Amino acid sequence: MKLSISAITLSFLFFTTTVQGVLLYVASWSGNITVLSLTYEYFASTGSPAFVEDGYFAGFAPQKKYQLSMVDTFATPAQLPAWLTLNKHNDILYLVDGVTTGNGTLTAYRTSSHNGTGPPVQLDSVECLLDGAYAGFYANGRGLAVAHYTSSALQTYDVSDTVTGKLKPVQTFTYTMDQPGPAPSGRQTAPHIHEARTDPLGQYMLAVDLGADKVRVYAIDDETLRLDERSALNATAGSGPRHGVFTAEPVRFPDGNASYVYYLAAEIAGTITAYRVHYLPKRGGLRFDYLHTYSSLEPGVPKPATGGKGVTAELRLSPDGDFLIVSNRRDARFNGTATQYPPNGTSDSISTFRVRSDLAGRLDFVQAVPAGGSLARTYDLNRAGNLAAVGVQDGFRVAILERDLGSGLFKEQVAEIDVPGQIWGVVWNE
Repeated sequence: MKLSISAITLSFLFFTTTVQGVLLYVASWSGNITVLSLTYEYFASTGSPAFVEDGYFAGFAPQKKYQLSMVDTFATPAQLPAWLTLNKHNDILYLVDGVTTGNGTLTAYRTSSHNGTGPPVQLDSVECLLDGAYAGFYANGRGLAVAHYTSSALQTYDVSDTVTGKLKPVQTFTYTMDQPGPAPSGRQTAPHIHEARTDPLGQYMLAVDLGADKVRVYAIDDETLRLDERSALNATAGSGPRHGVFTAEPVRFPDGNASYVYYLAAEIAGTITAYRVHYLPKRGGLRFDYLHTYSSLEPGVPKPATGGKGVTAELRLSPDGDFLIVSNRRDARFNGTATQYPPNGTSDSISTFRVRSDLAGRLDFVQAVPAGGSLARTYDLNRAGNLAAVGVQDGFRVAILERDLGSGLFKEQVAEIDVPGQIWGVVWNE
């Protein structure tokens, strides 16, 4: 039955709003963590009804307005705050230090202070190796592995004490190379660990080594939190692998068997390489079968001449597992005003690929959009996957991009805010 609606009721509905909010944490080389609040304001409508048939009300097109504001900023023990990771089960935030001289730090914070609106409370901070680039959980969140770029190392910690947040060192792996790799500008004169992430089953830790063109693989002992080395994946020489992700579920292959696919983003080459993953018996490791290599840029766009500096940056899978999303640096794909894309009116890109689970994990390019400025070093998707918070390193700002969950496409930039210092880490707290 159709609903008749009066002009008075329409007028009331036009101005009905619902306000919701969420926090984000931003690490920058100002030495601080900044707490941001993103407010969603939902309007029942700001214009005409969505459609009207024969004088009957049929529905409104809802409107949304976003507001990004700074709640707080606070100094950290880190000289150069870099990667942030949040254990969303116990509200503990971990910060790694990107400093390349002196001593590095790893710091744990409780985020639920002051009803969630004030600065996190520091729980523990320990000295560690230099230039922390990434921190990833393993063993159901009881262990934390930290990738150290300049120190050519991987360090692991017992973080199972969620009451005090105590950081207990477990192991340190330090790497060497017999000779430099082929990449220019000294990017591969030594091993450089850039990520530490587990496989989908939680059996292995994968440490991505940009300097040695390897993905180092370790079996995880869930009880002791110790790692035991297995055979590594050898990436393309000179490609400089940075981050990798697995498909959310195994995908079917022409041989009738299902396997996970591992996508490895290579920073120096500007590529994403897909591998079919085989689990060896008795925790013997992982075998990677090469499938295909894709540019991380829009098809037809040449890789910029960067002198060995990075192109491909953050790589993530959408929460529904249907899309692979990668941020690119130094491609200057989009041009506008300095207000749109500070500081110089250009923006690097974010590329979206559809993961074809019906075609053995093939990637189909679907879109490139402005990242919000120069050097989109990092970004994080919210839990629903409809918003991306982009840390624009050289633009000194955080940009919020909205995604359509049905098509997987980015629609527009809906909010932004300037944050002092180069942005190196951003994470949602939902």
